[in-house]
Amino acid sequence: MGPLFASDFDKSKYLRAEDLKQEKKFRIKAVTAEVLEKDGKAEKKLVCWFTNDERGLVLNKTNNRTIRAAYGDDTANWIGKIIVVFPTMTDVRGKMTPALRVRILPPKQTTAAPQRTVTAGNGAAVSLAAAPVVAAAPLATAAVDPELEPDPVKLIREELDDDIPY
Repeated sequence: MGPLFASDFDKSKYLRAEDLKQEKKFRIKAVTAEVLEKDGKAEKKLVCWFTNDERGLVLNKTNNRTIRAAYGDDTANWIGKIIVVFPTMTDVRGKMTPALRVRILPPKQTTAAPQRTVTAGNGAAVSLAAAPVVAAAPLATAAVDPELEPDPVKLIREELDDDIPY
């Protein structure tokens, strides 16, 4: 057994606003109902658990509604989905306090493929449609989390590195 550190017992099993300095993507691994104590009362709350962090996110009504609007009411459908959690300030009974909020990434867009007509060997015109083209997202300055998203620069290079017969 390794060393026993007192600081390990100071860590929360749930994400707090102080834990994030900037937004971060999380992939949902599980959703559970937990009984938490608030102001001396037991409250049942949904908690999202993630593949890329051992801490869970206790969902308040705002974050619950945001995820539910995107992925549905059945929390089983949330598994494998990606959410972005970011720190902000919110008004709690007239006092500004740090909080965590959730946003959903926009779906990847595809553009319609151009069609082209070629003449077959028998003289008939044949219409060819290329595969849909995925619109490249602008390259962000934030670091890419390889566990959640592939490196966009590598994907673009691979897409452009194909053999073109001349």
